[in-house]
Amino acid sequence: MSTPWQECAFLIPLRRDAILSDGELHSTEAWEWLDDELFVRFDGVTMAPGLYSGAYRDPDTGERVNDESRRFIVALPSEKLEELKAFLRTACEVFQQKCIYLSVAGSVELIS
Repeated sequence: MSTPWQECAFLIPLRRDAILSDGELHSTEAWEWLDDELFVRFDGVTMAPGLYSGAYRDPDTGERVNDESRRFIVALPSEKLEELKAFLRTACEVFQQKCIYLSVAGSVELIS
């Protein structure tokens, strides 16, 4: 019997964090890195159509932050979930984010 796979979705804001960085748009190279690495590490990736608008309370300032994000979806066996989380910690650095919203089969975690 094969190992069950899980759908994992995460959000990457269009802009760098304004407190950690300059709040500017990410470079084309950063988006290409993400696409390439997801394919190499997890054998596939889907980018959902459109943008996701949202807001959250900044943990450092307590202020509301509005943002727009791209949503990415990967399916992987359960034993690769920790690898995905480690990858998203690296993505926090590449995209200059305090954390990345990750949903695994409906369970949400903020990866930092």
